[in-house]
Amino acid sequence: MSISPIAVLLILFFVTLIIGIPFVWSLTISCVVSLCFCTGTPLMTIVQKMYNGGAKYTLLAIFFFMLAGAIMQHGGISSRLVNFAKAALGHVHGGLSVAVLAVCMLFAALSGSSIATTAAIGGMMYPELVKEKYPEGYAAALPVAGGTLGIVIPPSIVFVVYGATTGTSVSKLLMSGVIPGVMAGVFMCIYAYLYARKNNIPKSDNFDFKKLIAATKDAIWALLMPIIILGGIYSGIFTPTESAAVAVVYGLFVAAFIHREMTPSKLFQIVIDAVKGTANILMLIMAASLFGYALTVYQFPAMFTNLMSTFITGKYTFLLFLNILLIILGMLMDSGAIILIIAPLVYPMAVSFGIDPVQLGCIIVFNLAVGQATPPFGNCLFAAIPATHQDIVTLSKNVWPFVIILFATVFLVSYVPIFSMLLPNMMN
Repeated sequence: MSISPIAVLLILFFVTLIIGIPFVWSLTISCVVSLCFCTGTPLMTIVQKMYNGGAKYTLLAIFFFMLAGAIMQHGGISSRLVNFAKAALGHVHGGLSVAVLAVCMLFAALSGSSIATTAAIGGMMYPELVKEKYPEGYAAALPVAGGTLGIVIPPSIVFVVYGATTGTSVSKLLMSGVIPGVMAGVFMCIYAYLYARKNNIPKSDNFDFKKLIAATKDAIWALLMPIIILGGIYSGIFTPTESAAVAVVYGLFVAAFIHREMTPSKLFQIVIDAVKGTANILMLIMAASLFGYALTVYQFPAMFTNLMSTFITGKYTFLLFLNILLIILGMLMDSGAIILIIAPLVYPMAVSFGIDPVQLGCIIVFNLAVGQATPPFGNCLFAAIPATHQDIVTLSKNVWPFVIILFATVFLVSYVPIFSMLLPNMMN
C-alpha cells in the first residue's frame, strides 16, 4: 500500500524535529524527500522555489531593522531612553514599573524584535526594580510583558515577513500595529500602577522638572528616531525598506558622533551578528516557501479550507478559532515560521469572510506576540532568564496578569477593526 506524499512530508517533519534536527532543516529535508521521491519533482525546481522565497526586495528591511536595533542597544541610545522614562514617571506609584513598560514600547519602536527588547530592557531595569523593593518575580515579569510589543509596534520584522508572504502592503501593516501596540502598553501600565498602589510600593523619586528637562535633552535624538521612521512611512517619503536603511544611518550617526559610544570594533561585531540573524531568518523563509509550494502541489490549502468550512460558519467563529490557534502556536514555535506556514492557509478564508488582509496581519502578529510571553514555552520568558536570573516557573507565575491583559487586547483588536485599520485607511 502506497503512502501519500503529504503523509511522508508530515511524518518526516515531526520525526526529524523530535530527534533534535533544527526546525529549518526538518522542514527542508521533509519537503525535499517528499517532492523528489513521491512526486518526481526535479531537484533544480526545488532549489528555484527556495531561492525565489528569499529573493524579495522587502526582505532587505529585516537586516536593516536588526542592525538598527543593535546600534540603538549598544550605542548608548537605549540607556538614555531609560533615564528619560525614569525622570518622567518615577514620581508616581509604581513609576519605575510603568517606566519599564514605557521603555519597552520605545525600544520596540527602534528594534522591531520582542526578544531583543526583553533581553535589553530586562538587563538594564531589573536591578533597578529590585533595588526599589519590587518583588523579584514581578520585576522579572515586567520586561517579558513589555517585550512582547516588539513585534507589534513598528518597525516589526514579523510584519515584513507577513507582507512578503501574502503580498500585503508592508507600509499599511506597520501602521496597523501602532494603535494596538500602544493600547496594550497603556493597559499594562495601568495594571502596574494599580499593583503598586495595592502593594504599597513607594514612589521611586520626587518629581524634578529640571531633571526631566535634562533627561529629555539627553534622549531627544532617541525620541526622534521612531518619529522619523513612522513619519517617513506614513507620509510616503520612503518605503519600509528605505526607512530601515534610514534608521541604520540615523542610529549610527547618533551613536558615533552625538553620544560617541560606537567604536569600529563594536560596529563590526554588531554587523556580523545582524548578518547571522538575517541569514537565519532568510533560511527559514526559504524553507517555508518550499513547504508552501509542497502543500500547494498536494492541494492541501483547498483541503484545509474545506475541512475548516465544516466547523467554521461565520466571521466571528473564524476569528475565535484563529486567535486560539495562533496563541497556542506562538508558545511553541518561532513567529516567522508560524506566519510562513499558517498565513497562506488562513488568508483565503479570512478574505472570504470580508476580513481585510491588513487587519488579518495585525491579528496574526499580535497573537504571536502574546504567545511569546505565554507560559511555559514563550520565547520572551526564556530571553528574560539570563537577564533576571529568575527561573521559568517564577517568571510564568508572575507574567499571567499581563498575559490576560494582552489576550483581552487581542480580542478587542480582532472584533473592532477600527483599532488596527484607522491609520492604514488614512494612508489611501
